[in-house]
Amino acid sequence: MSWTARSLLPVLGLALTLAPACKKDSESAPPTDEAGDSGDDADDSAGGDDGSDADAEEPLTQAVFEEQVQGYMDDVVDCYSQASAENAELAGQIVVNFTIGADGSVESAVIDEGSSLNDETMNTCLQGKFSGWTFAKPASGESTVLIFPFNLAPA
Repeated sequence: MSWTARSLLPVLGLALTLAPACKKDSESAPPTDEAGDSGDDADDSAGGDDGSDADAEEPLTQAVFEEQVQGYMDDVVDCYSQASAENAELAGQIVVNFTIGADGSVESAVIDEGSSLNDETMNTCLQGKFSGWTFAKPASGESTVLIFPFNLAPA
């Protein structure tokens, strides 16, 4: 096994320890069938929407948010790897309050002061990554706040 593969083993173990749970700060109704599935998708693809992937078609729900955050875990692992290079025992929970804009962009991502993992290198790296994340559009058409806890520990 190469040194690169050996060095990635702890990172892969970390990915397995990340919490796939989140809390939604505000209530929203689940998607309804009133919009219908009778061809609206064709209108969406022919229209001027800037969302080109399938996730943009499904409104933002807690489950969709959670799934999409999982898609960004490589970013979290990158930040954790950088920070743990300076502190091999770095571990804890980072709770992030995401404000998702009506267009699905991250308007803000605030790391909760009560997070048990409070590392400046980690937090700075994450803030840079969060700004580039995008999510499905909220069904309400308005900004919404979603909370996600990242549990991080050495493998």
